[in-house]
Amino acid sequence: MRLLDYLTGLISLVALPFIAWWGINQSPQSAAMLEARLEAKALHSLRLAGIDWANVEMDGQTAILTGAAPSEDAVPEAASIVLRSSGGGGLLFGGVSQIMARVEAAAPVWPYVWQAEKTAEGRFVLSGHVPSRAVQTILMEEAAAVSLGPVINDMKLAAGAPEGNWQGIARLAIGQLAQLKSGKAELAGYALSLRGSAPDDAARAAVPATIHGVAAPFRGAAILEGVPFWSAAISDGAMVLSGLAPTETTRRALLAAAKRGFEGEIRDEMVVADTQVTDWVDTAVSGLARFTDFEAGRLAFDPVAGGFVVEGAATPGTIQLLRQDMTASDGNWRVVIMAEAVAPAEAAALRVAADPAPLRCEAGLNELLAGSEVSFEPGEARFRRESAGGLDQFAALAQGCATMELLVDEDTLNQARASAIADYLEGAGVRRPRLAAIGSGTAEGAQVMDFVEPQTTSRPLEFTGRERSGK
Repeated sequence: MRLLDYLTGLISLVALPFIAWWGINQSPQSAAMLEARLEAKALHSLRLAGIDWANVEMDGQTAILTGAAPSEDAVPEAASIVLRSSGGGGLLFGGVSQIMARVEAAAPVWPYVWQAEKTAEGRFVLSGHVPSRAVQTILMEEAAAVSLGPVINDMKLAAGAPEGNWQGIARLAIGQLAQLKSGKAELAGYALSLRGSAPDDAARAAVPATIHGVAAPFRGAAILEGVPFWSAAISDGAMVLSGLAPTETTRRALLAAAKRGFEGEIRDEMVVADTQVTDWVDTAVSGLARFTDFEAGRLAFDPVAGGFVVEGAATPGTIQLLRQDMTASDGNWRVVIMAEAVAPAEAAALRVAADPAPLRCEAGLNELLAGSEVSFEPGEARFRRESAGGLDQFAALAQGCATMELLVDEDTLNQARASAIADYLEGAGVRRPRLAAIGSGTAEGAQVMDFVEPQTTSRPLEFTGRERSGK
């Protein structure tokens, strides 16, 4: 018996390392199996929470969090979810014991677009980019307070929100949508636009005024349904002038302005009526001079909504010159332009110097600036009317540039012209160039101006940039 006891003990002693190896590496409670189980539960919990940017790898019971975080509060949120993904067991009971974050900041999204829609049933749908989970929660609460039903949340966290009170502008959009029967608001970069149907004339007057009055650097525009006082509409190669003209003289002036630039059929459906509103005609005539170049759209005057609205499709240069003409005209009426910029067919035939690819943006833009294609009125920061084609080429070429910097000297007029170029490119859907001063001193008259080390250049305005690499 004693010999059998010795033999059993010896076998047990020999088997002990194998039992230990199996327990550590092969049993359901092994370290490898525990890591795999914790990792799977952590990833599942992240996906259930709608967090698709983060990845998890386990090192024992330590979770290593990686990925490109879209916002500052995204990392602690993801870490908290992973820490709770296997319960509260922690180190003693086999859960995640600690988090090690090895994340990086996500690349900025451009264009940065957020949308809010109020359906005909009064429900709100929020979608697009949002800078943080905290802001997302605030916007959901704002919409829930005015929605006639559950709010649909299709928003996604993304880096790249414009500087300034982005959250406040988005909340304002929700509040203005609440006053409409239905509609849709879009915040694209710094531009807030709203379209919809107002329940009465009071809302038709108040909502556009509020949207238009948003604080800089943001800008707003609204178009609400309603019968305009006067309009010019282009469709299927024909233009229709309709609505009220204060006098026969003003009717003829509007008709003559349309005929000077429009080559297709013009139908005059205007009615002469003695109205109290007469100070809008000069602005309408100025607008028609360039509106005739639109492919399709409508130029309308609505005193209830506070002024003029322009919608439709045209080249970026045409839209820019239309804006210049209408805003330069004497008058107290607001001008809202919500036209879509479309590239002309000939935009591909750009005048680009035969430089290596990294220099093509810089060379091409500077060539256009140095020539007569993109030029200004003497002593002004307004583009010449003959610059429409050059402006189209300018925007088309700039679309291919990843980053741009516009160098400008300390002359006030040149700084204002640099800002006009930056505003034009941004309005044409191009990433706004950074304006950089050549030399030192106060940059008076510029809307956006950063300063760099003094440099020298032979031109008062000069681009530096590189092509979009896709990386």
